[in-house]
Amino acid sequence: MKKPGKKRCKEVFLLPVSRAERRLPAIKSVLVMVLLNYFFYRSLWAFIPLLAVGGLYYQMEETALYRRKKEAAREQFKELLLLVSTGQRAGFSAENAFLSGYEDMKELYGKDSSVCRMLQILKSGRENNTAFSELWRQIGDRLDIAEIKEFAQVYEISQESSGNMAAIMEKTADIIICKIEAEKEIGVLLSERRLEQKIMNLMPFLIMLYITITSPGYFNGLYRSFGGVLLMSAALAVYVLAYMLSVRMISAEKLLS
Repeated sequence: MKKPGKKRCKEVFLLPVSRAERRLPAIKSVLVMVLLNYFFYRSLWAFIPLLAVGGLYYQMEETALYRRKKEAAREQFKELLLLVSTGQRAGFSAENAFLSGYEDMKELYGKDSSVCRMLQILKSGRENNTAFSELWRQIGDRLDIAEIKEFAQVYEISQESSGNMAAIMEKTADIIICKIEAEKEIGVLLSERRLEQKIMNLMPFLIMLYITITSPGYFNGLYRSFGGVLLMSAALAVYVLAYMLSVRMISAEKLLS
């Protein structure tokens, strides 16, 4: 596995991943290789070419994990904005409202959560006399989360214009929160499609398992002849392409929505 670069290290810092979460994609990749070998080859030698499929699946699972962590960070950022809006209505400045929310976020998500690490960066930056707008811009760039980038821009403009900071912040927070909630509802609507996708991905294996149980030895000819191995390899290639296409279609639907 390649060593993460500098940018990747920063992302990992803001998107904490436990050891169990790091190991899970590797474990699932091994299980996928075992499953494919059993249904398509039933040969120890087949694990060598299946390493490519396992590696591809590992990358997809790692990408999915990273996406889930980003979605969790967006959700935590939304809750932080709600807390800051409440703090500003109580008379706190924007900076103090952010920093005073650390304990609440820590109790809600834990000290190792993304939002708590964001607040730690804000606290350290304030001690070094770094503008909050610059800190938020850095956090948005490192996480590559559009809502945080937009918030940093509005925060900087509102500071430079010396307007009603509390009103601007509250309005911006409401817009961002509505956007995040809308995308969340879209995700719920797509959950049925994802379930259908998973069922369809399992169907070929369930059919083959049924035939194997009801008609033992039915596929033996495919596993023990060169032509059979070629046929099963072609079937596996079609299945892998179909699987990747189904994953891409679900992702595209969410993006277009």
